[in-house]
Amino acid sequence: MISSNKTKGFTLVELLIVIVVIAILAAISIVAYNGVTQKARDRERESNARNIVNAAAIHKSDRDFWPDINDLASYTVVKLPPNLTDSTKVGSSISAGRDTYKFQLCKNNGFTSNKKEATGVRVEYLREESPNSGIQNMTAGTCR
Repeated sequence: MISSNKTKGFTLVELLIVIVVIAILAAISIVAYNGVTQKARDRERESNARNIVNAAAIHKSDRDFWPDINDLASYTVVKLPPNLTDSTKVGSSISAGRDTYKFQLCKNNGFTSNKKEATGVRVEYLREESPNSGIQNMTAGTCR
């Protein structure tokens, strides 16, 4: 009988190659996942801003005047984000890292705090994704 001393299994080099390939694939998927989550957060902010503007427009058509922030807070036709700030009571900046929406009543080419004088509304929100990163806005009615 001829005996064979061959052992079954993988060599150390083969195992290292497999580990390196898995690590490369994991790194690629993590980078791709971060981009997807950033886009999703931006789309959510954009959708929330659109909902705020739509709620204000619906309020205007129902009651014949543009709503202030208190009117919108009690308005349940459209789901609004919980962190909507009134620009007349808060500074003019939106802080990065938080989903903050700044609500403004427009009057001709400026802004007003009097809802009976308002000619429209403007909502500002933060967008992180390039090329249009930074503060974006949506309007309804007559705003600059």
